Amino acid sequence: HEMECDLYTRNIFVQFEHYFSNANRVGPAEVKPLKESIIDKLWKKSCTTPSEVLGATYNYGNAFFAFEHGLVTFVMLNSYTDTAPESVQYKWLENYLEASFNRTQTPWLLVGFHCPFYTTFHGHNKEKQALEMKANMEPLFVKYGVNLVISGHDHAYMRTKPMYKDKVVEKEVDGVIYMTVGAGGNREGHSEFLHPDEPEEWVARHDIAEFGYSHFFAPNATHANLNWIRDGTTSDGERDRVWLRNAHV
Repeated sequence: HEMECDLYTRNIFVQFEHYFSNANRVGPAEVKPLKESIIDKLWKKSCTTPSEVLGATYNYGNAFFAFEHGLVTFVMLNSYTDTAPESVQYKWLENYLEASFNRTQTPWLLVGFHCPFYTTFHGHNKEKQALEMKANMEPLFVKYGVNLVISGHDHAYMRTKPMYKDKVVEKEVDGVIYMTVGAGGNREGHSEFLHPDEPEEWVARHDIAEFGYSHFFAPNATHANLNWIRDGTTSDGERDRVWLRNAHV
């Protein structure tokens, strides 16, 4: 994980802070060492952090930020730092969506973070940091009209129907589509389904058979094309395609 800590200082996200130069940084990174309660749970007390982590602190820097590209505003959030309403990250997100996001200029609003709110796979189901983030931030996503949330973590592909609070919504304007794109390729192989025989009723499409990547193309304010393509191919390897209608314009 990107949050692997420094062996000597126990500071987290050291590598991630040096991966890329981010012109959209909100401010200098604020990072605190892992708490002793977390260190005790590490594998052989090394810096191999577990998937389920609460109590880490990493604000600003490359932790959360936003940028505009074409007709899209993309907001990047951090699954592994505090997401409570009084947290730095939550307050920044709420203020950004209220004061800076302009749907007239960028009609599409996308959000990305590592740990998915909804999953149809074994391995990372109901992890604490994802459940807390979902409880805290899902209402903001609906309030400000997020069109699509993109996550990873699970080594597979999934696209949901429009969701809010664990239910498929009747009107698209009242929910968000969630997509997991974690099957780019890895040495651990694919995830496994929670329900192999029949997916949950809120799952629109899922796949654990192939590795792939996604494209999101917004040619106008009202419609965008979302697809998932098998690694090593182009359009002939397309495994999922859907045209999204923007219910917020």
